[in-house]
Amino acid sequence: MNLPSKIKGWLSSAQVGLPYLKQSASPEEVMAQYIATGKKYYLTRLVNEFNGSLYHYLLTQSDKTTAEDVVQTVWLKVMNSQSQMTPTHIKSWLFTIARNTLIDELRKQNKWQYAEFDDQLSDSHNLELAFEKETQLNLFNQALSALPFLQREAFIFQQEGFSLMEIAELTHESQETIKSRLRYARNHLKSKVGAKL
Repeated sequence: MNLPSKIKGWLSSAQVGLPYLKQSASPEEVMAQYIATGKKYYLTRLVNEFNGSLYHYLLTQSDKTTAEDVVQTVWLKVMNSQSQMTPTHIKSWLFTIARNTLIDELRKQNKWQYAEFDDQLSDSHNLELAFEKETQLNLFNQALSALPFLQREAFIFQQEGFSLMEIAELTHESQETIKSRLRYARNHLKSKVGAKL
């Protein structure tokens, strides 16, 4: 996903006289340099590393326009975070900002739904007929989209490499609640796609 033009233009300015920072620097080291110097170069490195996965998460939880707006807002919030201390885990921090911003946006649009499980999802004969006509990937994407927000979110976070404990911290829920959401999500996806999850 390309960055919105407002952010792309801001980040593409030539940077001169930057202090040396090794290519293998951790995201936390890069963020510390950004907070200390305000140099766009460091933010660009973070964008290059995390923008794709943030956008993917937002797109699975909303539509293209909302995902693009929210990912732009996330980076604007990061740009304005220079007075803060360096977060201890950048990826979790970014996903927390993205999640909170998305929920705020969905509430504004009156699209926020938080139901844990909707039994009607598994009973739709028309949905099953439509699934039979689609490819396996489309089938999976439709089944994923049919999940309630919180279950889909837990599943996507797990696919992004977050541990059970990290997902619980990101969502301010207990690990048992996250286990339950993941179980419902996997069972739903297996029933619709037969995927090994």
